[in-house]
Amino acid sequence: MGKHKEPPEPDADVAVPEDARLTADELAFLLRDPADQARKAERAVRANQARTERRQDDPAYAERLRIADRERQRRRRARAAIGRDEVPEAAPAALPDLSTEAAAERLSKHLDRSASPQAAQLRGRPDRIQGYAEAFTVYRTLAEDGARPTRGAMAAMLKSRFGRSLTPSQIQKLRDHIEGFAVAGGPWHAGRPAGRRPGDTVSHAPAPNRG
Repeated sequence: MGKHKEPPEPDADVAVPEDARLTADELAFLLRDPADQARKAERAVRANQARTERRQDDPAYAERLRIADRERQRRRRARAAIGRDEVPEAAPAALPDLSTEAAAERLSKHLDRSASPQAAQLRGRPDRIQGYAEAFTVYRTLAEDGARPTRGAMAAMLKSRFGRSLTPSQIQKLRDHIEGFAVAGGPWHAGRPAGRRPGDTVSHAPAPNRG
């Protein structure tokens, strides 16, 4: 039986391959303190909650956040557009000067005249009609600066002004429907008179999504 041999000591002079070395970010991740990470996450949650509550209670603060959000999106689009042909920003739909109540009434009358299955479903849902009217008011308010309202801005104002919490996909559909109702012959077309016109039967389908 031969003598037991100790494993050789690693050679300190042997170079570590470049691709095997940890980056500074990887090293920081491995050395991170889980408790510290949990504290940071808790602080972030509290900060978001405080911001949400203040946005609901302070319209001026909500407006500043909306402007900041629009500016960030503008810068992000500008960075993404570097090297590409410039694409003009979509213009907002032109909406008539109506109160939330008047917008709901006009939409309701439009649905009464429509024979589509979708209109029949909405006729039995006054809460949905009211939701559309509130979104109409939000869209029209946000569009006063000449740009198409973003989903984030609409979501924030619907929450702060009307207490409605909607998902991004719900906001997207709502925005598309508002723009569909604003086309020529629609209930919210800016050039349409407020009164009912004889024989006025138009589609209430939303316009194509403009991005």
